[in-house]
Amino acid sequence: MNYSEIQREVKALLMDQSPTLLVTIPDLVNEAIGQIAEEVRFPELRQVSSVTTSTTTYYVNMPTTFSSRLKYAGNSDGEYEILDELTELIKKYPALDEVGDIEFVVCEGGILYYQPIPSTAETITCIGYHTPSLLVNDTDTPSFIPFFLHREAIVNRVVSNAYNIIEDGMEADKVNTKLFMNLAEVGLNRVREYISRRRPVVSKSNWDY
Repeated sequence: MNYSEIQREVKALLMDQSPTLLVTIPDLVNEAIGQIAEEVRFPELRQVSSVTTSTTTYYVNMPTTFSSRLKYAGNSDGEYEILDELTELIKKYPALDEVGDIEFVVCEGGILYYQPIPSTAETITCIGYHTPSLLVNDTDTPSFIPFFLHREAIVNRVVSNAYNIIEDGMEADKVNTKLFMNLAEVGLNRVREYISRRRPVVSKSNWDY
């Protein structure tokens, strides 16, 4: 389903057709897709990117699409050791001002920290999980999610999120929110099953999570 079709299906399931709510549906669609991408690790979103280091400071911003879980960092000469926390890097280099060839990196909050600081700017190749591209045009499609599961996983999630807004503050239980939340979870589990069936059987790789 493309962006326009998803919005159409969502509107058909909402009892509240107020202009205030309907205008938020495009954003709710992208929000739901982003939520799904965080709850299920899609192979298509494990991507290669690169950053260029500074020669005067010990960190650089990761690409804006980078989400989490840096699995590889290195250059043409080899791989750097990835530390789990920034405190580990500080314990090794308390002043964070060592100059030389990079040996260690750590990624936190969208920032890549490294030590030592190279005297010449280096391009670091990274492998990690990225956020999906936002749907903008009517024909845009979240192709990383199986097409035949778009209605179950995406549409139901969007409707659940919409009803959560509609039913906010109600004294009674959020009946519709819970209904579509359960349907969305069923769809999400089917997505997980789909990905699991297609996961290659390997002992270990840089794509593992």
